[in-house]
Amino acid sequence: ETISGIVGKEKVVGGTTSQGATVLGLGHVTHAGRGETTIGELDGSLSPRVKGISNIFNSVGIETKITDDVEGLVWSKLLINVGINALTAVLRLKNGELVEYSWARELLRMAVEEAVLVVKARGIRLTYEDPIKRVEDVCRATATNVSSMLQDVLRAKKTEIDYINGAIVSEGQRLGISVPENKTLTGIVKTVEMSYEKRL
Repeated sequence: ETISGIVGKEKVVGGTTSQGATVLGLGHVTHAGRGETTIGELDGSLSPRVKGISNIFNSVGIETKITDDVEGLVWSKLLINVGINALTAVLRLKNGELVEYSWARELLRMAVEEAVLVVKARGIRLTYEDPIKRVEDVCRATATNVSSMLQDVLRAKKTEIDYINGAIVSEGQRLGISVPENKTLTGIVKTVEMSYEKRL
């Protein structure tokens, strides 16, 4: 939405990827695992443009599919990040460790349930039936991963909190939906960001 507002919706293609990567330093990234990439037009059309991009990606070994529901795809990925990223960042845990602790699992559940309320209010169709199960399954499938947000916190960098849990807070406010768990997680991560130099 932000990019579309600047360059125009017609110039934007949306999508998600589950390619894994770890930033080692400026200009140095380790490819940490293969995953599927899916792209689509914001208007839901299966245009020659997205078919062409998909063909180019596939031709160089980046497994890529196209979808006619990129909004549902992006929000489905967002809900997974809502349940994982902020919690791993503040608890300093790998993805799989979130489901090993009862309190962490409860916090994950509350954050995702709030996000589901926003998704339903927007009329978005998710790509899976059970959001909580899906997030916990992703935790287990990526058990040894250090989330991108935890990587940012460990390197004292700005995180994507405004576009993950913060997006749920913004949409919740716009729609009149209370999302206290996501508001709390957003506030904690933003405070961590602002206080890197004072960390004990």
